[in-house]
Amino acid sequence: MKRFLSNFGVLALTLVPTTTHAQTSQADTATALAFSPGEELTYQVAYGVVPAGSWSLRVEELGEFEGRPAYHFVSKVETNESVSVIYELSSAEEAWFDATEFYSLKYTRQSIENDKPRSRDYRFDQEQNLRITANGDTKPASPRAVDQLSIMYFIRLLPFEPGAKFTLRNMADPEDNPLAIQVLKKERVKVPAGTFETYLVKLDFKTNHGMFKKGGENLIWITADDRRMPIKLSSKIGLGRFRAELVEFSIGKTIASVD
Repeated sequence: MKRFLSNFGVLALTLVPTTTHAQTSQADTATALAFSPGEELTYQVAYGVVPAGSWSLRVEELGEFEGRPAYHFVSKVETNESVSVIYELSSAEEAWFDATEFYSLKYTRQSIENDKPRSRDYRFDQEQNLRITANGDTKPASPRAVDQLSIMYFIRLLPFEPGAKFTLRNMADPEDNPLAIQVLKKERVKVPAGTFETYLVKLDFKTNHGMFKKGGENLIWITADDRRMPIKLSSKIGLGRFRAELVEFSIGKTIASVD
């Protein structure tokens, strides 16, 4: 339970399509972005039948980071009062994601777990394939690396259709590659925010990665429309199952392209 609660806000899937059932180009994707500034998705989170807290994802803005056009993403996680008696978690993640190259520029995470503060702060040198921490230490990064927050937006750009398969090799830590993704089918799903036509997507990890487990049943339901919103997430953890369901959303301001 403690391990689940400390990771349920970390949806770490770092992806780039290398083998797909349907191909797409960066130019095509840039003119048809599924998300836009002002979009906000709010989820209720549970472990089995036990309500655990809330989680939100927001596209704060489309601006610049070190001279590059960049999306600023923000994620916040809070455990509820009943769960906090056992284990308390509050976390905030931010990411700056290159709006034309579709890779990460910077990632931060600040969290408090049972009164213990934790932090992570690094920027990406995509030319040198490095993650550079706030104190200047370096760690290797995969080519065109995508951080664990930005990936929730990146996967929405993939050309989903039933039967599509993707072998993805740019998770930020090279040791975590590859990640296999399979679109199982279309499925109509009801969540608190409404009823949606979705793609049911299965994720197979090489290593344990946050809430998602090697060999586990890791699933995401993504709307089968232009917005490609993740409305439900599920991951089997031991004898229990993590679940996050969309309770409300705002679409944000539509943009036609990124210069």
